[in-house]
Amino acid sequence: MNAPFAAAILAGGRSRRFGSDKAFHPVDGVPLWKHQLAKVEPLMPSEILISANAQQLFESEYRVIVDEADDRGPLGALVSCLRSTKLGRLLVVAVDMPEIPMQLLGELAYAGGGAVAVHEDGMPEPLAAVYPAEILALAEAQLSSGQLAMRELVSLGVMEGLLQERRIRKSEVVFFANLNENPVDKQK
Repeated sequence: MNAPFAAAILAGGRSRRFGSDKAFHPVDGVPLWKHQLAKVEPLMPSEILISANAQQLFESEYRVIVDEADDRGPLGALVSCLRSTKLGRLLVVAVDMPEIPMQLLGELAYAGGGAVAVHEDGMPEPLAAVYPAEILALAEAQLSSGQLAMRELVSLGVMEGLLQERRIRKSEVVFFANLNENPVDKQK
């Protein structure tokens, strides 16, 4: 039996390029944050967190974790979520990757420890990963040094044996496309 885990939907980004808050952009009539939530819930995490910025208002039965400070990106959100759970592992999924399937998230969640999806060229997808509680110290040190790149944390986590790599097959690359431009704005 795998150890219990928490799950976090990282929804607090500023969406500057998108033009409006991505978390509330509808996909098939459902706001993106709820779209991602629907993939996480069936995995039966012991706790679900929604990472948000101070301006967002989520009406949810799940705990909303507001960023501790502005402009710290996904690394800041990860640190806030890891600090907010007592569980030993945290499944993280970005709100703006609507194509990522529940099965792939489940594969990461049930790998047993920390796991991160990695492209064939070695480029990780740090916002589709499971982070063990032990990585918090590394993330906090990186954050306090002003290094906000999640890929650096992933590299350290792999080197320290905290994260195992799950290779992304060519047929799966499309799952990691993120929404950076509002499709409605592109049509104008």
